[in-house]
Order: sequence, then structure tokens, then C-alpha cells
Amino acid sequence: MRRRLVHFLTGIRSEYDILAPIIEGVSKRPELEAAIIVTGAHLTGLHGHSVHQIRADGHRIVGEVDSLLASDGLSGRVKGMALQLTGMTDIFAREQPDFLVVMGDREEVMTGAIAAVYHRIPLVHVGGGDHADDGNVDNVIRHAVSKMAHIHMATTQLSAKRLRALGEEEWRIHVTGASGLDRLLSVARMSREELDEALMVDWAGAPYAVLLFHPTITDFSQAGDHIKAVTRVLERSQLNVAAMAPNSDPGNQAITSEIAAFAARCPRVKVFDHLDRQNFVNLLRHAALMIGNSSAGILEAPSLGLPVVNVGIRQRGRECGDNVIFTGYDQNEISAAIDKTIHDQGFRRLVSQRRTPYGDGRTGARIAAILAEIEQGPKLMNKPFILE
Repeated sequence: MRRRLVHFLTGIRSEYDILAPIIEGVSKRPELEAAIIVTGAHLTGLHGHSVHQIRADGHRIVGEVDSLLASDGLSGRVKGMALQLTGMTDIFAREQPDFLVVMGDREEVMTGAIAAVYHRIPLVHVGGGDHADDGNVDNVIRHAVSKMAHIHMATTQLSAKRLRALGEEEWRIHVTGASGLDRLLSVARMSREELDEALMVDWAGAPYAVLLFHPTITDFSQAGDHIKAVTRVLERSQLNVAAMAPNSDPGNQAITSEIAAFAARCPRVKVFDHLDRQNFVNLLRHAALMIGNSSAGILEAPSLGLPVVNVGIRQRGRECGDNVIFTGYDQNEISAAIDKTIHDQGFRRLVSQRRTPYGDGRTGARIAAILAEIEQGPKLMNKPFILE
């Protein structure tokens, strides 16, 4: 019997980490074969040239689409989408998969969806129906891709409800949980001493915060001022800080510059452009808190019992656990939230219960089973619009 070929599209390290458990689940099924299309930040040294990690994991790469322009503005991101669309069209003309799997809401998800539906390739969307009230372009991209998708792997029941509201048929929607939890819960635990040695920090077991702050398209021109509000508060605190590099979205250069300046003036700060999965997960496990606006604070941190201070509009209104405190950019408000995560024992007990709406850490195998069993043909490809 011919194995079904499943292409996965990824453009950035964080996206690949979320897709990786699904890729592994597909690779373990005798009915399926996995292959990867790589684009975006994976292919540049500015973001760690993370295509090397995909190769090291042993996955077959069927195409590399170099699309990330040396730009920190909106036009560069849009022009990069044009390069992605051209490159993926060439790949699909050469090798026609049985499914294309895309995740979330970045530009490669949109270009992959367009290329797939025009080539009559069944599109599988992971994370459709998620929504934040932050005005970010990610939301409209995510919902637009959901309307093109033939199969939905929703992270929560609420996301599935939104997909039904978009007119999607019930049988196409599967509530599978968030696949980022699969790897998170399976990574071997390191002691604090082992972690400090691996990170080459001399913090002697003292508490630290993980800073992970990305630009938001809505207000990317103010990214420098926004990150400074966070770094000024952390500088006045007694916390050590593990500062991670931002993603490649417009506004990232201002954030990168301020983080470098923060580290130069404050010896308690250690900057990491890249950490492998084991070190990153254990960095979160031992942290006193995470601060910034990363989706990791929403999706993964609750399962680790990690308090999160989410600063600004990014992720605002997104479904989350009990671990997240949302703040604006006022420094007093940020400082009060940090103090609560550390000293409010009632809040810390609530966070320690690790309640999350995002599943049980077995999403990869669940999605692979759906792809192995789903019936292909006209019913899958021809989408009606369901009115309630």
C-alpha cells in the first residue's frame, strides 16, 4: 500500500518545535511519510540557521525557500511572502503531497495555504480558531487560513467553536490539544546546578526571570520603547535575567538592540540567541517567572507551573490558564505584577495546580492517527459553508 506523503511547512524555530511532535507521530505510522518544507528565519544566520536542527533530527527536507529579507519593516515581510509563494509553487509542481500541514498564523502559513489549495492539496491547519484581542495581523491570517483548510486540528473546545462559527463542517474539526506540550512534558529534567553549568551562568541558585518579548505588527514602530519599559523594571529588581532573542517580525531590531544594551549595563543579564530544546525547557522549569509576550507563556508555561507576566497588547484576550497576569507598559504596573508572581503565595499555589485548556501532551500521535484514517476524495476537497 502506498504511504500517504505529509508535507510540513515551517519558517521559524518556535513553529518547528510545535510541529515536531506531529512530524514524529506521522513518521511512526506505517501508513504515512513525513517531509519538511523549510523557509523564513530557519535559513539565516541572524536567527541561528535553525535548518541545521531539522537536519539533525533526521527529517527529509523536500525544499528550502529563502525568503527572509534584511528588513525591519512591513514591506519586507510582504515581499518575503511573494518569494515563499513562488518557491512553494515550484515544490508542489515537482512533488505532490497527500497533505500539507501548516501551524498557526505566520506569513508562511498563508502562502503555504494559497499554494496548496491551488494545487488541490488537502490543507491541514493546526491551531485554527485561536484568537487574541490584540489587533495583530496574526489573527486575521489565522482565520483566513482556516477558511482555506480542509482539516482543522484545534487546540481547545473554544477554538473549535470559533471554527464552527466560520461555517466549517463539524466532521472537519478535531480538538487535539496543543502539540507544544508533547515535547515540553517529555524533556528530561535537569537539576538547577546542571542547568547553570549548561548555560554558563554563575547565579548560584538565585532566582531568575526569563525575558521573551516579540514585536507586535500593530505597534511595531514603538517596540524599542516597549521593551525598555520591561528592561528598566528588571534592572531595578534583584532578579537575574535570561533574555531570549525576539522573532523575525518587524520591530525586532529595536528589541535586539535594547536587550544587548541591557546586558551591557546590568551584569545579572545573560542573553541567549538560541537554546536547544532541553536547555530551554529546563530554563522555564527552574525560572521564578517568564516576562514578555510570547505564546509560550500562554500555551506551555501553565503545564510547568510557571507564572507569566504578559506585557502589552500581544496575546491579550487569548484563552489561557491561571498563570498569566496581563499588564500594560506602565513600569509600576509591570513591577507590581512581578512582585505578585514571586511573593503572592495564593497566586503561586494557583499556578502550581498547572491547569491548562491546551490538552494532555499526546497531540502528535492523535493528529497522526487522524491523517492516517481520513478519507480522501471529493468530500474532503469540496467545502460547503455551514449556516447555523
